[in-house]
Amino acid sequence: MKKVKSVQPRKHKKTIMLSRSELMALENYCRKYKIENQSALIRQVLLSHIYEQFVVDYPTLWSKQELALYGCL
Repeated sequence: MKKVKSVQPRKHKKTIMLSRSELMALENYCRKYKIENQSALIRQVLLSHIYEQFVVDYPTLWSKQELALYGCL
């Protein structure tokens, strides 16, 4: 994972709770792939999922049925 300097300083904090098995999975993953910054990993994975969903949910001019009718889907 390459280091990317944030354009905006991070001032807001979020805390998450993990089960024992979730924590073990995260730690094993980080150990296997030599990831030192777990916060950066979690932030990257979480935000990439959110951004992908934004693209999927982006409103279009036509409904899915109309797009399918014209063979656009």
